[in-house]
Amino acid sequence: MSGAVSTSATPVPPEVRERYYRSGLWGGRTLRNGIEAGAARFPDRTAVIDNHGSWTYGELEQAVARAADALRGLGAGHDRPVLVVTHLSYEGVVAYAAATRCGSPVVMLDRKVGRDDVDNAVRLTRPALVVSTPALAERLHLDDLGLPVTPFADLLAHQAAWRDWDEPDPDQPIVVVFTSGTTSAPKGVVHSVNTLLAGAQSFADCLGFGEADALFLSTPIASITGLLQVHLALDRGARLVLEDEFDAVRSLARLRDAGATVIGGAPVIAETLVNQAVAEGLDELPLRSFCLGGTMIPKSLLELGESRFGIVPTRVYGSSEVPCCTTSRPEDPVAIRMNDEGLPAAGAEVRIVGAEADGEEGEILARGPMRALGYLDDGESAEAFTDGGWYRTGDIGRIDAGRLTITGRIKEIVARKGLKVSLAEIDEKARGLDGVLEAASFGTPDEETGERVVLAVQAPDGVVTSLASVTDALRERGLATWKLPEQVVVWDAPLPRTESGKIQRTWLREQSEERPTFSAARLEQASVSS
Repeated sequence: MSGAVSTSATPVPPEVRERYYRSGLWGGRTLRNGIEAGAARFPDRTAVIDNHGSWTYGELEQAVARAADALRGLGAGHDRPVLVVTHLSYEGVVAYAAATRCGSPVVMLDRKVGRDDVDNAVRLTRPALVVSTPALAERLHLDDLGLPVTPFADLLAHQAAWRDWDEPDPDQPIVVVFTSGTTSAPKGVVHSVNTLLAGAQSFADCLGFGEADALFLSTPIASITGLLQVHLALDRGARLVLEDEFDAVRSLARLRDAGATVIGGAPVIAETLVNQAVAEGLDELPLRSFCLGGTMIPKSLLELGESRFGIVPTRVYGSSEVPCCTTSRPEDPVAIRMNDEGLPAAGAEVRIVGAEADGEEGEILARGPMRALGYLDDGESAEAFTDGGWYRTGDIGRIDAGRLTITGRIKEIVARKGLKVSLAEIDEKARGLDGVLEAASFGTPDEETGERVVLAVQAPDGVVTSLASVTDALRERGLATWKLPEQVVVWDAPLPRTESGKIQRTWLREQSEERPTFSAARLEQASVSS
């Protein structure tokens, strides 16, 4: 039996909601302002390009109308969620858009999920049906769920179209995405039409994004970053270029062929493409902007992109819970864009817990018209959303003249002999060490010091020969001696990341145990004596 998606998170106060509506941050746009409006204005304009084809706005609107009729016949509708397990593909976009037109809360999962993720989503949302591919249905044993499972192909082959649907209540749940789970089990985050479209508008404002743009997206549409960028492009008549099979050489060629003007998402994708362009000896790219967030952004990427290719960096800060909360501004000088997370987006607010003056650090609280309705789990909502509707980000930062700077994560601080060490600082210093392809630090318990810092590096055999060879280089880059790692773990494969590009430090710690390790003398002695 299906059931409604709900959350009991503390809402924003009535006067704040009123302000969002009065200023047009909520209620100013509807679903029909997107794909349907685009099809009416320019039916022959390219809307979506994926790894298998391209489709115009007219073709996209027709597919969505037919898929909506098919889903309605299968039982989709208000209070009857639809679970979509999808690739980064045209058919995934169609299924998502069609389900929202039915008024169904859409529960989004990426193709890389495991069966535990599926079971968790089904338990929390009780969907009426599942939409996916036959291959995913087989791998994830979706037929065992006891729910109707419909292939995307059936939606696209449906002939009858449904267009006289009612706009869903913009304040009610319309989509569920799941957090990346870097520090805990993934949480189900609930958004409404209002919060989604407000987040997409924040993207549009900071990018100056319009119908002449083409957005290159390699972030799953089952993530909040991916979904917002689907709305960013298709609600404004632009082109959406989906890259589900990322490969530096082929993806750069696709980006150039499609004339992509903007990349949004994980810095690691932009960094890989820029490095490939340099390796190919290119001096020009169609890109005009990187829109980056989600993790520490290498300054070398920003500097190279701007100096060689004229790509203006756009910074965004947020999360699945409060996406695109602060941004750089189109008028900001490049030097300023490279050094902080920008100003609050329209209607958004940030504050620092305990800070009484500019520049004081503390945990960041955030709220705004893009703030999620809450989590599926009421206990998680109660812990994360405070009185006044503020979201506790878990990030540490400071505000100077209204601009936000992130300095770390509460859970990404290692306490060594009572002194706090920022893992983000160590990651930044370790970036670009000779012969090292990537590096990331993590903390681990230590009987003598409480915790110690470990640095994992991806490097070919023979590049790292000792702990000293790494710590000496870090010291030369200005890292304080008491912050130096006491262990270096060598990986011969890429470090584990989430789809949004964040290093998964918990997995990194767990998977580093059997890899070649160089340790400080005290640890070697302790190992021998034990």
